[in-house]
Amino acid sequence: MTSYYFRILIVLLLSQTAVSQIVDNTLFQNALNISYDNNYRWSFVSALEQRSLTGDDAGLLHIQASHYTNYEVGFYGQIGIGIMYRDLRNSNTSELRITEQYAYSRKYNQLKMAHRIRWDQRYRGDRITHRWRYRYSIALPLNGIQTDKNEWYLGASVETLFIAENLTKPFWDQRLIFNLGNQISRNFKLQLSTEYRWESFTQNTERLLFINLGGYWSL
Repeated sequence: MTSYYFRILIVLLLSQTAVSQIVDNTLFQNALNISYDNNYRWSFVSALEQRSLTGDDAGLLHIQASHYTNYEVGFYGQIGIGIMYRDLRNSNTSELRITEQYAYSRKYNQLKMAHRIRWDQRYRGDRITHRWRYRYSIALPLNGIQTDKNEWYLGASVETLFIAENLTKPFWDQRLIFNLGNQISRNFKLQLSTEYRWESFTQNTERLLFINLGGYWSL
């Protein structure tokens, strides 16, 4: 069974590699995420991230810190609010982002499926950008019903964004993500992701490939 899922992963990575031949830029992003669940209805997630551009224009693009507070509603849903501050290293401004979201996730045997709807308000100087986002994701352990210590899992997601700003023509972004992770200990997992983005795909499309490495620590 495990070899079957690894064959699926190889196909996904090969397809991602083929797509990467037509990217405009490749970026590397690493992150540390810390989550806390108080075993009632509240949960909290904080993250510190760094993004860099590779290739001839290699360099640090930004560093950001974020925090989300979520409240469980119903059996499988959560509502939440988040705040993020981003230090843009290649400009003289910074970014503040406020996010409201609703998420719904449920397991069907080994397969976990999730839907997420977000509304972002992004502030950069005197510019305010609104972004409405929908993401569908799946996750699957490679051994048994759930991912235990030292076991691997696969994941994939697709996300669509509608972006609007005053005096600017609205546009769409599209993102496709594949994940491979390992549950290193009971409270910590490490995840490698490849993410392909079509930014402003209805106008002057920019194609970006992200290589993401994330650590997830649960308190």
